[in-house]
This record gives sequence, C-alpha cells and structure tokens, in this order.
Amino acid sequence: MSRLHEILQSFQQEVPDFLATDIVHLESGLSIGGASVAPDFDAAAAAAAYAEVIKSNARALELLGSPQDSTEDILVTTAAFYVLLRTLGKSYYHCLAIDRRGSLGMPRLLMRRYAPAFLEAIGERPVASSGD
Repeated sequence: MSRLHEILQSFQQEVPDFLATDIVHLESGLSIGGASVAPDFDAAAAAAAYAEVIKSNARALELLGSPQDSTEDILVTTAAFYVLLRTLGKSYYHCLAIDRRGSLGMPRLLMRRYAPAFLEAIGERPVASSGD
C-alpha cells in the first residue's frame, strides 16, 4: 500500500484547511490508509462510524428507488469541522475532514479528481455512475 500512502500525501498537500483523510473498507469500517494533522480527530473512530452512514445512505436510496451510486458525496457539518464522505468502487469510501473555516468546493473537486488514483492503488474497479 505504499502507492496509496504516496497518493494520500499528495492529496493532503493540495487540500486547503486539511485535518484528516482515510480510505476505508466499507464492510469492516477499517481504514486501509490515511493521514492526519489533527491529533484530537480520532480517525479510526470516524472511519468505523461513517461506514455506517454510507451503508444507511445506500439503504435509503434503495427504499426510494434511486440507484445506490447516485450519491456524489455526503457532508457532515460540526461546530469545528466538515467531514466529506465519497464512495470508492463498491467496497471502499474516502473520508475527508477539513477545518470549518475552509471552503467545500476545492476539497470536493480534489476528492473527485483523486478517486481514480485511489481506486487504482487499492485495486478496486470504478463503479459506472450517471453523475460523473
């Protein structure tokens, strides 16, 4: 996974107001790679908890009759930071935390731009999507 680590470092350097990022296995909730500059942000706990958010979103979309891959990203807003969640293939998701004073536009663009490199590094095939 050294290639994944390199890509994560590059991603981290480009994201304004970066706090933490992780690539997470969806079923287990375990991070397979990440980076952080925020010692008070528990990335492992976030990875496990937000895996449940991604799964719940997929179930809700199914109930609504929408394709499960129709969600581009999920935003969680707290008093201190923003958390962006974006699925990667069928088995992983990308979690990014940025400082609340940051803009969401550039991080969302970078997550989308880096997705193919993350997928390649973890050996996951992209999911065909109507939104991208």
